[in-house]
Amino acid sequence: MSNERIAGGGPGGPGSAEAVILEARGVEKRFGGVRALSGIDFSLRQGELRCLIGPNGAGKSTFFKLLSGQLNPTEGDILFQGQSISGAQQHAIAKRGMGIKNQVPTVLDGLSVDENLWLAARSVLNAHEASERADRIKTRLGLRAASRKLVGELAHGQRQWVEIGMVIARDPKVILFDEPAAGMSDEETDRMVELIRELNEQAAIVVVEHDMAFIGKIARQVTVFHQGRILMEGTFDEVVGNQRVRDVYLGRGQDT
Repeated sequence: MSNERIAGGGPGGPGSAEAVILEARGVEKRFGGVRALSGIDFSLRQGELRCLIGPNGAGKSTFFKLLSGQLNPTEGDILFQGQSISGAQQHAIAKRGMGIKNQVPTVLDGLSVDENLWLAARSVLNAHEASERADRIKTRLGLRAASRKLVGELAHGQRQWVEIGMVIARDPKVILFDEPAAGMSDEETDRMVELIRELNEQAAIVVVEHDMAFIGKIARQVTVFHQGRILMEGTFDEVVGNQRVRDVYLGRGQDT
């Protein structure tokens, strides 16, 4: 992909900024008597790309849902750009500048690709600007041939790209990806790697993913979850070389 910004908007390259843009303070999440997360302190800086990993049941997906407003913390707080978003509706969080790409695409199946992209862009731009942005995104994501098709008629991979287009059409400051490579072909996965790297030039990114090969291609900093807590944070090489992390992934850590 070229260096042209997909969405447009402010200048790219915020990677040198040091300000914390997304933060969790003392977060705990309980479901009835089950504690899914406990004592989570987490901070994401502007321009950062952070991957969240851990075995099944470790708490990373629950944490993703707390960051994205799909769940509310039982204790503690989630802050976005210094303001609490705990208890806020997802549309309100999105309006503040957070883009959310769920594992199952959240798209308007009864509308065309063009209409989905335009409506997303129109939420932050005037009609003419929305059309121009949607057109750029459609070209960049390889959706031009399918532009007039109903999204509900598309294959899974194409529907994923439509939702990604809808997310970046709003030019978010933070993008949360939940297993972005799930169900994609090898070629689509390589495109996703390239896209995430490009988007990171203009937004901070959090990626939850099981595929360690995919993580290895994009990771800068990695947070490892284990039994509802953060086990460690570090570079990809530091994480995969850590014996405690290896034990957890091999089942020696008695993760639930």
